[in-house]
Amino acid sequence: PYTVGLMGSIPAMDDTRERLLQIDGAMPRLNAIPSGCAFNPRCPQVMERCRRERPELRRAGRTRAACWLVEEGTAA
Repeated sequence: PYTVGLMGSIPAMDDTRERLLQIDGAMPRLNAIPSGCAFNPRCPQVMERCRRERPELRRAGRTRAACWLVEEGTAA
């Protein structure tokens, strides 16, 4: 979900939108990173597991991702 959000915020030269897409919320302070996945407060696909456990970096096709959805097979 984080990469999808980043890719959606890239402007295109022929894009007529006045504002870029943005990921809701704010990045956590380094001294207040949430438990579990650091992106969980801002993730549109957050699950309870995301709030409890930090995912390990794992293969996702030709790249890698630290996301429980990759393990579940619902994102890559």
